[in-house]
Amino acid sequence: MERLLQTLKDPNKLSLLLGALFFVGVITSAYVLFTLPHDLIFKGGMASQGLATTVYSKVFAIVLLTFVIGTFAITTSLRAKKEIIVFKEKKSESELVTANSKYANEASVDVMEFVKKIKAAKPGQQFQEGINTICGMLNAGQGAFYVVKHENEKRVAALKSAFAIPIGESETIEFEFGDGLIGQSASSGKSMYLDELPEGYSNAIVSGLGMAAPKYIFITPVKRENSVIALLEIATFSPLTDSIQKQAEEMARILAEQI
Repeated sequence: MERLLQTLKDPNKLSLLLGALFFVGVITSAYVLFTLPHDLIFKGGMASQGLATTVYSKVFAIVLLTFVIGTFAITTSLRAKKEIIVFKEKKSESELVTANSKYANEASVDVMEFVKKIKAAKPGQQFQEGINTICGMLNAGQGAFYVVKHENEKRVAALKSAFAIPIGESETIEFEFGDGLIGQSASSGKSMYLDELPEGYSNAIVSGLGMAAPKYIFITPVKRENSVIALLEIATFSPLTDSIQKQAEEMARILAEQI
């Protein structure tokens, strides 16, 4: 009895039990329908009306019971399948969160190593070497370093070097102070960290395995005498911890010293 109750509580086992009963019901229904003409013949003639009614009632009851069992079997099976899918989705989401947290915690930065690479870079290559190293250390999918310039009495943040961003040789990228996320960070002088990017903000990163768009953006300005002189922007697939953001700010400051 206890095993039977456990079976009835388990949707998977219950669906199997109902499926077996439905199979038996189909076989039984086929048998009674096959033998129906024989049951209606009574001593060489047709059965009486009362006997015929009894025979038809038996056939109807068996077919109806088989139909009901089949309906319950299908409903229970679909419910069990839905519960399995929901369980797998929750498990996948939990594993993804754990993986992202582990990924973020494992990201580490050696600031002294960063300084060595900047000093070892060829003349004119410091900024490109710097943004490449920063993105490599932070596992970033894209990155950009902007230098603040004055143009026609306006201050603009002009792209100096980029990592994994498709840019034409003659193409220039500039943001006036207050224009876009870069301009807002430059105008306020404060770092920005976004975990929900505006639609179309970032280009997809293309590789031999396919293409995907980053999910997180970190922008930090570099100041000199209370004036913003440069900005660092990085895009990642996984969140950045506060300590990693502080290290990114330090590397941006070191890179801006080359201006």
